[in-house]
Amino acid sequence: MTRGKLVAVCGIDGSGKTTQIERAVDHLRSLDHEVLATRQPTDRYRQDPTVRAALDLQLDFREIAPELALFAAFDRLRHLREVVVPALDAGTWVVTDRYVYSSYAYFLSRGIADVEWLAALNRHAPRPDLTIVVDVPPELAAARIIRRDGSSRKREELDLERMTAVRAAFRDQPWGGHASYHLVDGTEPADIVWQSVQKLLDGLSA
Repeated sequence: MTRGKLVAVCGIDGSGKTTQIERAVDHLRSLDHEVLATRQPTDRYRQDPTVRAALDLQLDFREIAPELALFAAFDRLRHLREVVVPALDAGTWVVTDRYVYSSYAYFLSRGIADVEWLAALNRHAPRPDLTIVVDVPPELAAARIIRRDGSSRKREELDLERMTAVRAAFRDQPWGGHASYHLVDGTEPADIVWQSVQKLLDGLSA
């Protein structure tokens, strides 16, 4: 049986990646691929009280970043073992909303400067066959979030300085780039962004 492909779609909240993921899943299924849509980190991580408090800016993320990086890495490895790898082995394509590169970008912005330590934590995570980063300026992403969710700024994703650092990490790839990693301009209308995403998917599917 042919092993499935792992596709990671990354980007800051408000980048439009959710729309592109939905289109990607539908498109791959139209090509007769079995597709599993998932996301990292999982709800076990996202719903942890300490994580929620940090994301809502009630705690200083920098003070607990190493602890949360360990938690995130454990969450990822468990998810890979229980969900992602079995699906790939069964020939299913897996499209994940965020992946290890998102973890690198966010934790670098939270004050963990040791890229090698982050990479060591995630050394057992397989490299995606395709990584797509939907790239937008933080100001545009914040405006989209506020239109979508309201005006509350008690969220890390609305901290423009932090999100500027996250975006810079996605663009600069201090963890080391590879040929299957692609930036897509997310400032364009969704249909135009999709043209770029579809081209990358079709190149992988050919």
